[in-house]
Amino acid sequence: MLDFSEILIIGGVALVVLGPERLPQAARTIGHWMGRLQTYVSQMRAEVDREFSLAELRNISEEARSGARSIETAVRGAVTGVQSEVGSVAQETMQALGENSWSSGGPPPAPTHFLKRYRPRPSIDDMNREIENMRRQLALPDTLSGSRSKYAPRARVNRARVRR
Repeated sequence: MLDFSEILIIGGVALVVLGPERLPQAARTIGHWMGRLQTYVSQMRAEVDREFSLAELRNISEEARSGARSIETAVRGAVTGVQSEVGSVAQETMQALGENSWSSGGPPPAPTHFLKRYRPRPSIDDMNREIENMRRQLALPDTLSGSRSKYAPRARVNRARVRR
């Protein structure tokens, strides 16, 4: 950066060259261009920082993907190993049972899937009966009958009296 003495020398030369009338306008113009230059430099710096952070994020995501792929291959290998073991155990069991198979009157094979248990729900009639029983227990008036008015009766107790 410039020292204070260098700035004074530049100011003195500018005063002599431009004169006192045009010096304020020139200073404003130079300040305006310096501000634009600073904003441009800060934008470029932010863009470079953003690019570096994106590159780092890409590297991290690639590392995560490669780790996930290695885990996936390990899990698939373990699953195939377990499946082969289960198959060999099933074959040994079938050979051990031999004549006790289902076709020769032995016990049925174990089911491969289980059905969802059915739980009966109450019907609408059951719900209506239950509501009526609850109304009777609470002694609530039946609001569904058409004998009552649509609106609640007005409270006459708390109404202010108007004297004429």
